[in-house]
Amino acid sequence: MLQSLHSLITQLPAGDVIWVALMFIIVLSILVFIHEMGHFLAARSVGVKVETFSIGFGKELFGWTDKKDCRWKVALIPLGGYVKMYGEDVEEKLSEANKKVSFAHKNVWARIWVVFAGPLANFLFAIVVLTALMMQGEQKLLPQVGEVLEGSPAEASGLVEQDTILKVDGTDVKDWVHLVELVSVRAGAETNLLVDRDGNSFPMTIVPASSDAKNIFGEDVKVGRVGIKPSMATFEVNHSVIESLGLGFVRTGEISANILQSVWKMVKRDIPSDQIGGPIAIAEMAGNSAEQGGYQLLMFMVMISINLGLINLFPIPLLDGGHLVYYFAEVVKGGPLGEKAHAVGQRIGLAVLVSLMAFAFYNDIARIVTRTLGAE
Repeated sequence: MLQSLHSLITQLPAGDVIWVALMFIIVLSILVFIHEMGHFLAARSVGVKVETFSIGFGKELFGWTDKKDCRWKVALIPLGGYVKMYGEDVEEKLSEANKKVSFAHKNVWARIWVVFAGPLANFLFAIVVLTALMMQGEQKLLPQVGEVLEGSPAEASGLVEQDTILKVDGTDVKDWVHLVELVSVRAGAETNLLVDRDGNSFPMTIVPASSDAKNIFGEDVKVGRVGIKPSMATFEVNHSVIESLGLGFVRTGEISANILQSVWKMVKRDIPSDQIGGPIAIAEMAGNSAEQGGYQLLMFMVMISINLGLINLFPIPLLDGGHLVYYFAEVVKGGPLGEKAHAVGQRIGLAVLVSLMAFAFYNDIARIVTRTLGAE
């Protein structure tokens, strides 16, 4: 269905741009809705009145008001969203009746729950989607040769198309990804393979060539490569409900750890800061993922959802993490921080966020310029 929609849209004038923009708006709107729904449900659960639930910023395009007087709306600028709760300003003069539904007048643990529930919703979305994908059957590439590159170690050793690699130095090969992992750490080392060809298995010796590459964090590394491409044949691994749920949690944890490690490496300048992407990069990735099909689009949404959850937990004022810092400081202090501390924090937070957004846009534009000049 996605491929058909992609073909239809790209036939229009500026169709590629329309496709990328459409996928960006759809993906981001869904993930923002999930994040804000976490805040919304948590607020309602502790008796806080919600005045506005907005997808996007700026001028309202359309909306409606529910029975509890909450305005649900879609706004012009699709770069985020917000939930506006009643009585967010603690200095505001309210009647005793209104204080009961005021966010600022709830106890600190209720406020912590409401703020934390947004990022939590993003993590839960990732877990649910990954669990569902595992339950449907995990698709993996067979460790089967689809193409042998000319002049490669594979050609010199006698590997041919349709060969299936069963073992690497005595280790059973689970799938193509596992094969790549096993070979990549054996650069320049004599490696023993067990190969299946037309139902007959036989040993083979190969020496993976040392090649320059980038790891998942964008760092330059040396890896072993033998010069083969996958046949793209797949097999399905079925998981029980319990196994799928466990994998949903595990994969979410692994992705979160990789993202945090990438951020830390950028802070230490172990990897270049030009790896940071902004809305344009996200839009392009959303379009590319959707073009490849529903599975890839869902996996992309999982990645962005986890990113959104983690970023919002960073201890930067104006983000959820910044609010949590204030509230935990309130727990330690035994009372709320002063208005001056909040004002200073908001100015710092705004400066940090604007700087990061500007830098991300700069990287996006630089990539487009470099790609355009390279094409010429």
